[in-house]
Amino acid sequence: MAFFLEMQVKLLKSIVSDIAGKQAVEIVDLLVGKKDVNEFIIAKKLKLTINQTRNILYKLSDSGLVSFIRKKDKRKGWYIYFWTLNSLKSLELLENRLLQEIRELENQLKNRKIRRFYFCKTCNVEVGEETALLNDFTCQECGEVYSLAENNSVIKELTTQIFKIKKYLEVIRGEKEKEVENQQKKRIRKAKREGKGKKTKKKIKKKSKKQEIKKRKNKKIKKKGKKKKSKKKRY
Repeated sequence: MAFFLEMQVKLLKSIVSDIAGKQAVEIVDLLVGKKDVNEFIIAKKLKLTINQTRNILYKLSDSGLVSFIRKKDKRKGWYIYFWTLNSLKSLELLENRLLQEIRELENQLKNRKIRRFYFCKTCNVEVGEETALLNDFTCQECGEVYSLAENNSVIKELTTQIFKIKKYLEVIRGEKEKEVENQQKKRIRKAKREGKGKKTKKKIKKKSKKQEIKKRKNKKIKKKGKKKKSKKKRY
């Protein structure tokens, strides 16, 4: 499992680099497995200004990869942002990246099975059959005659790569299902808490209404008592 986690972090860094540049890669190490990380700590670790750090984090936030909460510094009066890696979105992006890699490798595998390739032993360059035909099966760099490439070893290697990525994809999908379940449980717990809060508020309202009715009744009773006393005095 440690191997898959390492692979996950490595692949996630690649995605972060595509979204926000190479400077953002270290953010993955700072956020993985943590929650509400102070942006000033992130800036210090990255050796960037707070504005540069925020620009990177905003790019990642636009893609849904990270989320934030903000708190006001009571002493200084400004807002500080605390950042968290969006686990579900990360897993979704990883899943999409792996599916893309599988598609590309499967296309290469298909080409290897139905087409022939040639290579130059001197330049160590491989070309397709069409290019070899156009160049009379001669390398344009050194003049060496092309040799027919051995496809079986390449096919075997591609098949192994596809198998490994598919196994890793299964792990990512399993983690994604767990994350979806966890988020659903959190929503249910939140809804229950809010429901209990609403019930207690209703009870308080009911009590206050009853108390108000009692007060009004007591006032009416007191007024009636006063009227009776005043009538008795007149007679």
